Amino acid sequence: MKSNALSNWWVLTFNGIIALLFGLMAIFSPIDTLKVIVMYFGIIMIIVGVAMFFGVYTNIKHSRNYASDLISSIITFGLGVVLAFFTQKSVEIFVIVIGVWAIILGISQLVIMMNIQSAADKRMLLINGIITLGFGILLFFIPFETASIFVRLIGILALVIGVILIALSIKLKSLQ
Repeated sequence: MKSNALSNWWVLTFNGIIALLFGLMAIFSPIDTLKVIVMYFGIIMIIVGVAMFFGVYTNIKHSRNYASDLISSIITFGLGVVLAFFTQKSVEIFVIVIGVWAIILGISQLVIMMNIQSAADKRMLLINGIITLGFGILLFFIPFETASIFVRLIGILALVIGVILIALSIKLKSLQ
């Protein structure tokens, strides 16, 4: 009897091609790729916000507490609208906010490091704190260049995964 995994080799090929296309897009047009990702994330948040509204409606109908769910659904829906329809500004703000967050996190790790006795833990926090602080400073002062580097790295990883998936699908097809 033939295995389903062997007969569905084309699924791996298709996914490999998608990974290759995404990887090429991310490598050659990282900022546009980032904008598309943010826009689709916004659309997903809109859908989740609407689904959460249905949960609020159900809670109201069954006389359950709904205030926190209502606030969450409004915030989720609102953020989704902002991300989906104001993508350029959202990307700018998001990257800078991540930079500020990483700076605060890096400083916090360095402060914690000074209050720890273990040399191994100190070393780990020092290295991690410096890397996080550096990452935050880069994102804060040169946000798009830093973000585009990370998107390109993701693109390279997607290319590698795409090649592996296609090679695996060819191997599975030959095993049929």
